[in-house]
Amino acid sequence: MKLNKQQIAAVKSQICHVLVDSGSGTGKTETITGRAAYLIETGVKPERILMMTFTRRAAREMIDRLSRETGPGAKKIMAGTFHHFCLYWIRRMSKLFGLDAATVIDRDDQLQLMKLARAEHTIKDMIFPKAKELCDLYSYARNTNQSIEGYLKKFTEFDEDTIRAIKKVFADYEKRKDINRYLDYDDILFHFAKRLHEDPVIRKRLRGYYDHILVDEMQDTNPLQWSILDGLRDPAVLFCVGDPAQSIFAFRGADFKNVNSFSERIPDSKILRLEKNYRSTQEILDLSNWLLGQSPLNYKKRLKAHRGRGIKPKFIDFESEFDEAGWIADDLIARYETGASWKDHMIITRTAYASRAVEAAMIEKKIPYRFIGGTSFLQAAHIKDLLCLIRATASHHDELAWVRYLTLWPRIGDVIANRLITKMRQQKTLKDALKCLENEKNIVPKIIEGIDLVLEHWDSPSKAIKKAAGFLSPILECKYERWENRKKDFDLMVKLAGNFKSLLSIIETYTLDPISTTEAERLKKDDIVTLITVHSAKGTEAPVCYLIRVEPGMYPHVRSIGDENTEEEERRVLYVAMTRTMNELIITRTCTRYGHLAFHGGFTAYNNRNRTAYFLDNVPDSLVDTDAIGFDTNRFSDY
Repeated sequence: MKLNKQQIAAVKSQICHVLVDSGSGTGKTETITGRAAYLIETGVKPERILMMTFTRRAAREMIDRLSRETGPGAKKIMAGTFHHFCLYWIRRMSKLFGLDAATVIDRDDQLQLMKLARAEHTIKDMIFPKAKELCDLYSYARNTNQSIEGYLKKFTEFDEDTIRAIKKVFADYEKRKDINRYLDYDDILFHFAKRLHEDPVIRKRLRGYYDHILVDEMQDTNPLQWSILDGLRDPAVLFCVGDPAQSIFAFRGADFKNVNSFSERIPDSKILRLEKNYRSTQEILDLSNWLLGQSPLNYKKRLKAHRGRGIKPKFIDFESEFDEAGWIADDLIARYETGASWKDHMIITRTAYASRAVEAAMIEKKIPYRFIGGTSFLQAAHIKDLLCLIRATASHHDELAWVRYLTLWPRIGDVIANRLITKMRQQKTLKDALKCLENEKNIVPKIIEGIDLVLEHWDSPSKAIKKAAGFLSPILECKYERWENRKKDFDLMVKLAGNFKSLLSIIETYTLDPISTTEAERLKKDDIVTLITVHSAKGTEAPVCYLIRVEPGMYPHVRSIGDENTEEEERRVLYVAMTRTMNELIITRTCTRYGHLAFHGGFTAYNNRNRTAYFLDNVPDSLVDTDAIGFDTNRFSDY
């Protein structure tokens, strides 16, 4: 392995607990793999080494690389996720753990069990979280080592009655697990950590197996995982690789203190740093370094580019998200037409919702893309519900559309819907099919009213979509959580419909979405643009990155303002987004409801004439090139 001086210093560090603060793009995988190779070369038996990773794929890749470097003996290293490691020893020592004959259940099984428990304890007319949200709340509380009640009071806005009901549901859920001897995903870590610290026999036996524990992505570990490492260390030595500036998963339970307070928790430990970045050019790193430098926390790092100088980052401001989306789509096309590959471009978004306009623009202009990190616009269930009404109105032979539309209504399930559709398809026209429906006892008049409403505005796509959205909203509001956020997608669909001359063209573009032979070939070769949420983008890179909607209310997110720890994590989120870029960083921003753009020597955020939190206030002109597209900046002079 070719390692630089900082990596070699880490790999060959003396035998003590070490945290390698590895900045973005500095080669953490090479460093942790190099450490394992060094240990083997200096006489440590591979079976005395434990490697903890966050994915099985990462563990497999590290062992494969080690095998090429040191020989097949490297495969004797225990390498895998925390869950893999804990479950392995629970199975080997099941009686000691008191978990013999236990069955591990997956996420779907957990949801079903939570649904059963929920059904027993929900109160009529109480606004109560769905099973999926309950599973998330339960998991977060377990992984952060907090009581259910303590977590709910601290991190949710549920009232006392709802919290009491949730506690009853969780108690019922745990009772069902115990009766059936089930272990869910979080139980694996929880029971292992608990017994490791409570039972000296288990602790002594496990501590006798390993001399070295190597941990990847230390910044993503949660309190339970830290508890496991803390219970296993001494005499085993920890070698942890992570980046405090990339700790962005608190919502999943990751604890920033696991890296930021490492030397305080283990007084005899050592902190080493990797600062030579192999991914980005210096201009991109200068802006990223500036961002961290504005933090009240001392991250003690300044990344230097191995590749040298390049293109200065750009800030481009737009009056609306539609101007922003259209410009990005046109810019992508222009680059592709001059020889660039689609796959060289990544669009990074703070949330799935914030990318809706960009996604719609790419669909409209037939730019091949994939969406990672959330539900894409056209795959969102409520958008499919809206389009199914349009499709059903277009043809009584569209079985899939009619099944979806009919089953939205009470007392109509798949069996009844299929029977009705069979009758409808025997009719010659949609009018006859609707008459057929009128005679069915399960059909409420509103079902046909929805079809008539769309037909009435068939020649005006925007109006038809708007009416259909208004018609379905009362039904869908009862079906989906966080309806106010989902409902905004309907407003976007109405605006998009204004670009079409007919509803049939909307169906073809957004529902059928035919792919040409040329596009199909590109997809086979994976030559597509990546649209990705910033939390999913960690660990990825691309030559050209567009960071969209980097504006007040997004960075930091409006929900985090006022909480120092959460705001600081938001800074790290933006840092992670910036450092995905290899060659060219384009940051786009729009006017939003959280603030106006005011051009007084730079971009500044205002809300009702008061300054609001925004990370990119006062960026030095030397670090960025700026531009404004789509409006006259002079009209903001009053702010």
